[in-house]
This record gives sequence, structure tokens and C-alpha cells, in this order.
Amino acid sequence: MQMKAALPGKSRLNWTMAGLFVSIFLTQLDQTIVSTALPTIVKELHGLPLMSWVFTIYMLTSTMMMPIAGKLSDLYGRKRFYMLGLVVFILGSALCGIAQSMPQLIFYRAVQGLGAGFLIPVTYTLVFTNMPKERAGIYQTLYMGVFAVSSVSGPALGAWITEHLDWRYNFYMNIPLGILVFVAMVRLLPVTPKSDVKPSVDKSGALLLAVSTFSILLGLKLGGEGEGWLSWQVAGLLGLGLSCLVAFLRVEVVSPEPILPLAMFRNRAISGTLAATFLQGAIMYGSLIYIPLFVQGSLGGDASDTGGVLTPFMFSVMVGAAVSGSLIKWWSWRVCIFVAMLISAGGLLGMTAASLNIGPWHIRFLMILIGVGVGIMMTVGQMAVTFSADERIKGVATSSVGFFRSVGGVFGTAVMAAVINMRLVRELPAGAAGEGSADQQIQRLLEGSSMNGQSAAATKEALAAAVHAGFWFLAAAAALGLVAAWWTGRSRFTDTTAEESRVDIVSVG
Repeated sequence: MQMKAALPGKSRLNWTMAGLFVSIFLTQLDQTIVSTALPTIVKELHGLPLMSWVFTIYMLTSTMMMPIAGKLSDLYGRKRFYMLGLVVFILGSALCGIAQSMPQLIFYRAVQGLGAGFLIPVTYTLVFTNMPKERAGIYQTLYMGVFAVSSVSGPALGAWITEHLDWRYNFYMNIPLGILVFVAMVRLLPVTPKSDVKPSVDKSGALLLAVSTFSILLGLKLGGEGEGWLSWQVAGLLGLGLSCLVAFLRVEVVSPEPILPLAMFRNRAISGTLAATFLQGAIMYGSLIYIPLFVQGSLGGDASDTGGVLTPFMFSVMVGAAVSGSLIKWWSWRVCIFVAMLISAGGLLGMTAASLNIGPWHIRFLMILIGVGVGIMMTVGQMAVTFSADERIKGVATSSVGFFRSVGGVFGTAVMAAVINMRLVRELPAGAAGEGSADQQIQRLLEGSSMNGQSAAATKEALAAAVHAGFWFLAAAAALGLVAAWWTGRSRFTDTTAEESRVDIVSVG
């Protein structure tokens, strides 16, 4: 049973939140900082065919652990699983730094991802349950500021470290910061008093959820990368994942302490918000991946032009998060999510009509619209689920937000890749015959390789048409987000709700 204690002083709370924000910074930065170091890593470890797995394995292992970590933190205390995640993340970082081959690096990235899978959801739960209502706007802005800065600065920081130090220091830098946070949080996060009732762990449900998540995400990833949706690898993974998902649902219905309580989806605020979060993941990751392709491929831009588009996007996410602090005081969760999806839809519809003559400020404006909507949705989604969940399942409910966003991102990018590839195959042969396959033509276009003028123009037009088709899919996702917003009902953030849902640092440790 959790015991409430006197609220900690403002100084202690500020230091605790600072430590949590550093945790968010490390886990978010680690998803982007490696990108610019990969060519050097591949050159040294001789692993070009395995390059994409450096990202994929981290995403897979971290995502599959999120709901499991959230549930275990509810049962056994959030402090111990926060600390466990931090230790495993630091260990994984150290192992990545000493990797001597590509298979070793991929295995160690899997360990690092497991640590992040524990650390991320528990950190978010601690942040949002300890956020004082009178300073919610400030902490939301800081939270999204950390997210935006880590996402924007990662590639540049990774390039600097790789050029002036060594690519291994992209991983080693996590160690001193992680240890510093660990030492601080040992003092700042007291241990939750033990319950008199021994908790029951849903081991079968945890295993089935992990296997189904890993298999489905990996199948979607391979299918989206061109393995062929009917290939035995993709079909086998999706079949295994869906079979385990069905078995998981049957286990959860009868389990006395389910790893993912299905009853929480009866709360319309939670189920509607998680559905909207799934769609928001598709919108965010689809935009981050395919707008740079449009800028560099169709518009003929370079890496700096891509940065000039993505930087406003990430900062507009932060602006959206800051605005959401006021919106939740005025409107219900339904209206806030509706507004978020509507704003993003405006930018997405603009991208469906973006011509090859579009100006840089025009495309930045469209990215800002998408980013503001994403920023509002990210914070509103986290708070709607946190404040709508009962205290005994708050950890697993909060972790489900990140889980649904990640799954939505993988699903959305896989479907978008399929849409774009099908359109390219249909468009390119007629306009760029003799220049190789669709993939080869796009690769040559991105590399700046010589192509005859007619073929280059046709390839740019075909890529633009394909990206337009992809953004129609994302616009449809935003439209479904409006339906999800309606489903959330009329519940809203209130001072009473915030006070009842907020738990002291002592009680959630």
C-alpha cells in the first residue's frame, strides 16, 4: 500500500524534475546522435548490410518493454524500475562503446534498448504525476524543450564527437551523465513502502506481449523496407505476432493482475486518447522520414536544407506543448485533441499539393503546422491518460502512451513506404526508362549522380507524386484522429482531478 507523505520542498522537487529531464534527454538523444556516426562505424566495423539494425533493434527492444515496465513499476515501485532502467541503459552504452564488430554492436544496442524501455515510461510517469498544477505549463514546456533539443542537436553533436573524438564517445558520454543522475536520484526518490499483499506477476501475459510486439513491429519494418509483404519472413513474423496477440488478449481477460489491464480501455478518455496517440505517431514519424526525402530528392536540396526544415518542426513541437498548458484549462481532452489533429491536418494537406516550385518558407510553414499539432497532442495525450487512470494502474497507463506512439510510428512509416514505393514503381518506368530500378533512380538522385536531364526531371516529378500520395495517407490518419477525439468524451483537466491524480515523490518512488 502506498503511503502519502508531506510534499517535498520546492528545491527538492526542482532537482528531482531536473534529474528526470536529463534521463529523457539521454534516451531521446541516443535515438538520433548515432545517425551521423553510422558511416564511420560501418567503415570501421565492416557492416554495411547490417547498418539499419543499429536503429531497428533499439526501437524494437525499447518499445516491447514499455508496457511491461509500466506495470511492474505499479506493482513493485517506480523508483526501483527507474534505477534498473538507468543501470541497464548505462551498461548498454558502455558495451556499445567497446563493440568490435557489427553483430556485437547490434546486440549491445538491444541491451541499451531494454534499459530505455524501462527508463522511458517510468520517467514519464514520475514527471507527469509529480508536476504541480500551478506550474504545469512551465514543466510541460521544459519537457518538450528537452525532447526538441535532444532531437535537433543529436545529429550535429554526433558529427562533432565522431570527427573530433571517436564514434565510441557517442555512447561513452551517457556513462558520466547517467551515473550522476543515478547518484542524485538515489537520494531524491525514496523507496515505496512495501505492500502487505504479495503482488502477482502476469508472466505469461508479459512474454506474449513482448513476442507479439517484437514480431509485428519487425514484420512491419521489413515489409516497409521492401522485403515483400508476402515473403515468408514478413508473413511468418506477422502471423506469429498476431497469434501471440490473440493469445495475449485471452490471457489478460482471466489474469488476476494483467500486464496490460484491458479494463482501462473502457475509460473513453484513455481509449480515445491512445487511439489518437497511435495516429499521431504515424503522423510524426512519417513526416520526419519523408519530408527530408522530398526536400533532397524532389527539390534538390542538401543536408543543410533538410535541417532548415526539421529544426522549425522540432521547435514548433515545443511551442505546441507550451500552448497545450493553457488549452487544457479551457477545453476538454476531446477539444484539445480535435484542435491538435486539425492543425496537423492543415500542414499535411499542404504537403499533398507541394509543387517542385515550393519556396523554403512555405514548406517550413507547413512543417510548423504539423509540429504544433504534434506538440499539443503529445502533451495532452500524456496528461489525459495519466489523469484519467486509477492510481494502481497509473504506471502502465502512462507507459502505454509511448508504446502506442512507437507502434503507430512503425505502422505508419511501413504503410507510407508501401504507398510511396507502389506509386514510384507505377510512375518511374514511363518517364525514366533506362536509368535502372525505381530504388536505383532515387538513390542516384539523392547522391547527385549524373542522369540525363529528362530522366532527372521525370524522377523528381515521380518522387513528388509518390510523396504526395504518402501524405494523403497521413492526412487520412489525422481525419481518423478527429474521430478518436470525439470518442474521448467530455472529461477534462480540472484542479480537483490534478490534485487527486498527483502523487508525491515519496509515494511514487
